[in-house]
Amino acid sequence: MNGPGDRDISYAEALLLGDPVFIDVRSPDEFAADHIPGSINIPLFSDEERKEIGIMYRHTGREEAVILGTGFVGGKISDLVSRIGSMAGRDIVILCARGGMRSSSLASLLNSLGIRVFRIRHGYKEYRKHVFERMKQLTVKPPLFVLQGLTGAGKTEILGFMENSIDLEGIAGHRSSVFGGIGMASNTQKWFESLLLERAGKLEGCRYVAIEGESRKIGDIHIPQALFRQMREAPCIFIKTTIERRAEIIMKEYTKKADPSEVIPIIKGLAGRLGEKNAAGLIRLIETGKTMDFVIMLLETYYDPLYRYSFKKMKFIAEIENLDSGKAAAEAGAIIEKHLDTD
Repeated sequence: MNGPGDRDISYAEALLLGDPVFIDVRSPDEFAADHIPGSINIPLFSDEERKEIGIMYRHTGREEAVILGTGFVGGKISDLVSRIGSMAGRDIVILCARGGMRSSSLASLLNSLGIRVFRIRHGYKEYRKHVFERMKQLTVKPPLFVLQGLTGAGKTEILGFMENSIDLEGIAGHRSSVFGGIGMASNTQKWFESLLLERAGKLEGCRYVAIEGESRKIGDIHIPQALFRQMREAPCIFIKTTIERRAEIIMKEYTKKADPSEVIPIIKGLAGRLGEKNAAGLIRLIETGKTMDFVIMLLETYYDPLYRYSFKKMKFIAEIENLDSGKAAAEAGAIIEKHLDTD
């Protein structure tokens, strides 16, 4: 009969299983910060229980903390076994934070009950090491093409119509501007990297990949250096449209979520770049509900001067007028295909 340690495997070995399902037994907060994409959170402890166990461990010792934890888990055993047992037939892989007691005790129990499970030897810590190492040299394998354009030109919308694209802002949970976090829940750097690695892997066999031009950071999220370098060297397509359409696109993204009380402090913080007169004018427009006028003025006085100079130094393989984002996406795809055929 196999012992409980016989099914301890590495994360790399888990990826080679025929039909793996990852069961993450960490607390909900731990799982929310980052996890293996597609994994299922079946926590042994709630966030509050985990906190209590940590306090007990620091003040009383390991033995008392283990007893407290055992008490918390006791009433959940039946549900845990039922939920995980329902996945029998797949390659069940259990992990906790570091491959410690949470995963080892549960894996031992399940295997003793005849529910065959594997356990990642060093848990989430090992998975995170895998992602960290991949980030050092992460690039997109298919040819990469970058959509550039002034703020509001609809680049993100266009990417949404292109199947083989990477939406870095969507993955980051931020629109990559001083107002970019409004109405959005920003992801952690670790979760961003997990999602990015997963997306890049899904696109490996594509003929090309489209991505939006970004600065080194999206909010507080850092784009991996190797990928950013690849983006800087990739062929670019310039997306343009009228300032009125740009304002409409921005309003569609923001107005349902933007609160003037969030916007005004940001405008005040930009007064040094905008000038006091422009800042006061923008605040007046947002306070009086003249949203379209506010957006157009912000584009003209802040965003356009900020980006136009950098675009002058770039070379573009094509320019697209975005009157309809779906049609612009189809045009971008055709331009890329032609470029690949003639390159």
